[in-house]
Amino acid sequence: MASESLAELRDWLFLLLLVLTLLAEVLELAAAAIAMETGEGDEGIVCPSVCRCDEGFVYCNDRGLSIIPPLPLTAAILYLQSNRLSNAGLPQSLERSTSIRVIYLYANQLDEFPIHLPPSLKELHLQDNNIRTLPRLALAKLPLLERLHLDDNSISTVSIQERAFSGTPRLRLLFLSRNHLSSIPAGLPASLEELRLDDNRISTIPTHAFRGLSSLRRLVLDGNLLANTRIADDTFSRLANLTELSLVRNALQSPPVNLPSAHLVRLHLQDNGMTHIPRGALDGMRHLQKLDISGNNLTSLQRGLLRDTESLELLLLRGNPWYCGCNLRWLHAWLHGRGSAVTVRGLTCQGPEPVRGQILRDLTSLMEQCEGPPAGPSPGAGVNPPEKDGGEDTVEGSQAVSPGSTTTTSLLVPTQGSLFTLKAKRPGLVMPLPRGEGGQISGEALELTLKPLSSDSVL
Repeated sequence: MASESLAELRDWLFLLLLVLTLLAEVLELAAAAIAMETGEGDEGIVCPSVCRCDEGFVYCNDRGLSIIPPLPLTAAILYLQSNRLSNAGLPQSLERSTSIRVIYLYANQLDEFPIHLPPSLKELHLQDNNIRTLPRLALAKLPLLERLHLDDNSISTVSIQERAFSGTPRLRLLFLSRNHLSSIPAGLPASLEELRLDDNRISTIPTHAFRGLSSLRRLVLDGNLLANTRIADDTFSRLANLTELSLVRNALQSPPVNLPSAHLVRLHLQDNGMTHIPRGALDGMRHLQKLDISGNNLTSLQRGLLRDTESLELLLLRGNPWYCGCNLRWLHAWLHGRGSAVTVRGLTCQGPEPVRGQILRDLTSLMEQCEGPPAGPSPGAGVNPPEKDGGEDTVEGSQAVSPGSTTTTSLLVPTQGSLFTLKAKRPGLVMPLPRGEGGQISGEALELTLKPLSSDSVL
């Protein structure tokens, strides 16, 4: 009898426990439903049923969500990308969270910068939306923000409110690629270390554009409308700590003047149609490790251009019509002097005809042809004055001279835009290569012998 009573009591206790468990689940679901409707109570302790949670990581991406569900207290990193979230789908309760550090909201349907974000946020991904404005008050609510991604939106220069970034004193990275900017945004925070403005409509950079950005390390301005005449002379020199500068796919005819040389490690200038690089363009760049000038219209490089690039490891030169005459003899010697310390890619000769298709570094025959490429000067190409450095004679072009003449008075401007004049010298003049350009390695002297010139002969 006693055993039957105990068994019956056990059954009742089990039934009671089951009822209590079901009741708890019902109450939790009811609370979640209320929170969904009111935007409150995001301090739920369970993972939303439509999401997946792993400690502080909450994965709600690619779920077709139009509203953010209640989130657990432990939420620190939210993956909400690739949904159908609009600004109305971001509950006010988000800004009461103190644990959320990173939010991924890219590829949604936001048309305004969100205003109900947690003040604890350090990293925010809003790329690939349709955000049009950057209001100061919205950013002021994010004092700890360090990384802001706004690529692929519809932000214009005039839609960035004055002093918009004044409330983000810790911002280190700002991506504004592929927007509608026509100029550099004003009032950028001094804390900024990386700035990407590629594929906008920026055509002018005034002197004050980067004022105060002494911490900037990486600047990307690819795919804009920049020309040499629209960039102020001191624009980049103010960026004393810059280590990487990218100006790919612009309208430059030569590198901008006064580039920051002290700490620059990587310089990208490809696909600009540059016709020449002035001799002093790389002066002082002793830390430069990578130089990319591919995809331009360069036929030659001036002697002495690389004299300070002692740390250079990678030199990219593809897609240029290199003319491997005597004007590049110094570079041939420099390459052999550096040996395996520098990797060079794309230095393939396009002329003169005997060496077409050959790699400059592999040439074994003397590079004696000094006639420049047949094309005339490129439009807008710059002209340098004759060299006066104690006897360097570099010829990059020729002009028809009357038969029997023994001196050359003028030369065609070569396509890279640099003018060198050939001065008559006494036969037997010795011209060793300068130190740092192979002279100390080869130990060879260049001997010039004057001959009568005609339109079909070269020195």
